[in-house]
Order: sequence, then structure tokens, then C-alpha cells
Amino acid sequence: FLFVFCASNFQLQIAMRNSQLFSIVDKIIWALFLLDYLIMFGLSHDRKKYFKSHLFQLVVVFVPFLRIFRIGMLVLVIFSALGNLKNRILVSIPIYTFTASLLFVLVGAASVFDAESRSDDSNIRTREDALWWAVVTIFTVGYGDRFPVTSEGRLYGVGLMICGIAIVGSVTATFASWLVNQVRRVESENERIEVKLDRIEDSLRRIQS
Repeated sequence: FLFVFCASNFQLQIAMRNSQLFSIVDKIIWALFLLDYLIMFGLSHDRKKYFKSHLFQLVVVFVPFLRIFRIGMLVLVIFSALGNLKNRILVSIPIYTFTASLLFVLVGAASVFDAESRSDDSNIRTREDALWWAVVTIFTVGYGDRFPVTSEGRLYGVGLMICGIAIVGSVTATFASWLVNQVRRVESENERIEVKLDRIEDSLRRIQS
């Protein structure tokens, strides 16, 4: 879905030349979303609870253009998998940041290019402009040389800024948590050493006495 979405929104030649094929693939993806929901709903022991807790998935099925937000769930799955690397923080943080940023930049750039390329007043005219805008927006730099002028494009901009703040906040919180744990571990080890030294001193005193 991510490939079909970006290729179509970026108006890549492969999508333009095979528009009918891409349309069929898009419908197949929609059918898979529907099938996924129906299977999970059928396997659920408490269908009423499943229905209430998965309203978003249901809305995505019946409002196809919202499928883009399923990518957010993909990011959550990736983050969950990276959680296994929490003890290797120097490895997990770069992967975490790069993966999330890449996904959101691609989606944001494709979305804003599709929205802005149809406006005569737009200054985001090329794919390179859209990618540049997405990068500076997600990292909240905002040079101002490229900016959306349509309501749809600005809505994407707000979403991308929120994603950028969330990524930076998550990385900062994760690193801070790891740092605190390392300090606590060192302090705990020092306490154990002090206890051992106290025992040794007591033993020496007993021997001397």
C-alpha cells in the first residue's frame, strides 16, 4: 500500500503508465483490509468488545482514503519490535529514528505533493520540493522556503509536525530512561561493593580481636 500510495501521489511514470493496474491493486488492498477485519472479528471471543476497540480499523475499511493512517500502526509494530533492543540503546535509537522518520517523510511528501501540485499558487511544484519540505517539517526546522498553501496540504503539515515532535520526544525519553537505569545499576553495584567491604572489615576486626 505504501508503494502504491507514494507512486500514485508522486505521479511517478510507473503509476501513470499503469494506472489501471494500480487501481486494481488498490482495490485488492482494500479487500485485504476488509478481509483482515472480518477474520479478526470472527476469531474474537468477545465480538462486542472487539467492535468497540477497533472502530478505527472499521472506519478505514469503509473510508478508503483513511488507509494512509494504517501506516501509523506499521510504525507502532516496528517500534514494538525494536523494544527487544532496549538493552542495546546505541543500536535501537538510530534504527528507531531512521525508520519512523523515513516512513513519515515519504508519506508526508507524497501527500503534500498530491495536494499542492493541483494548486496554481503552490510553491511545492516538484517531488524534490515535497521531500525537502517534509524533511524540514518533521524535524521542526521550518526554513519557510517551501510551504503548503492549500487547506489539505496544511493539514498534512500539522500531522507531520506532530509526528516529528513525537519521534524526538520518544527518542529523548528512551535515552533518558536508559541513562537513568545505567546510573541506578552503577549505584546498586557500588552499594553491593560497600556491603562486601563492610563484611570484610568486620571479619578482620574479629580476627584481630
